[in-house]
Amino acid sequence: MTDDVTTPDRGPAPLVLGAYLRSLRLAKGLTPTAAADAIRSSPSKINRMETGQAAQRWQDVSTLTRLYGVTDMDTITGAMRWTGRQTTDPTRFPGPVRDDAEGWMDRLRACEHHASEICVYASVTMPRIVQTTGYPVDHLTLLTSSAQPPRVPAHTVLPDNQTQDVTVLLDGAMLLRTRGNPLAMAAQMAYLQQLATSPHRPRVLVVPLRTGTVPPPGTLHRFHLHGQEVFAEETWSAVYASGTDGQAARDRLAAGLQAAKDPEASAALLDAARRRFQLLAEDPASDPLLKEVAT
Repeated sequence: MTDDVTTPDRGPAPLVLGAYLRSLRLAKGLTPTAAADAIRSSPSKINRMETGQAAQRWQDVSTLTRLYGVTDMDTITGAMRWTGRQTTDPTRFPGPVRDDAEGWMDRLRACEHHASEICVYASVTMPRIVQTTGYPVDHLTLLTSSAQPPRVPAHTVLPDNQTQDVTVLLDGAMLLRTRGNPLAMAAQMAYLQQLATSPHRPRVLVVPLRTGTVPPPGTLHRFHLHGQEVFAEETWSAVYASGTDGQAARDRLAAGLQAAKDPEASAALLDAARRRFQLLAEDPASDPLLKEVAT
């Protein structure tokens, strides 16, 4: 699945900010016409702003975020900073952008919502888009929790999803961590199996430990947003890159995809992990399936 091709790569900033503005507008239930009236413009201009094809001036971003119900200055300022990371001059490429300002998690969620294709490679925490409700809250999640309530709803890949092409790469270590709650992890593995066998299934692939592939330090995302490829490295913040700046992330994803088990073999590993977590819940001292999972 691909998007319509847009303007030449101007870096990740206009695409990320555009996705964020669209998510805020939709969450508020406002039309492009209502948004356009607020900045004395046209609905087509709002569409171009939301798809990263038009300049996003800080005055407009300030007005729109307030219209969409954002009132805390830290979040407004965090969004407005993105306007200074954009350029229309092809000789002045803006480079990677670190987002650690208030609202950064909402901006990452917005990219998840509006990307036509997603590839996510996780080594520490289960990707949000495939988390079950009961997935244990880990230390990294607590560290990355925003001081402000989320304004962009969490994005979940449903079994009947037909609008996005999704690939999830799980480092083999993800099948070994109980998070202190083996029953919850067993339910998480069962949910991954359900997704992987659904009619419009996302690809859930396991990268075995024995391959020696070096996983990302946190979660690595690749989004296709309106014809452009945007990478996001997520830990306690997000670093976005595109074009040649995304080559290291592109190579890491390619290595993970090459080393990953095929869907059938990955499903077998997920099933072994599910059974292992169930057995650990019954007898924490026993780990009969450790060798089978840690392949």
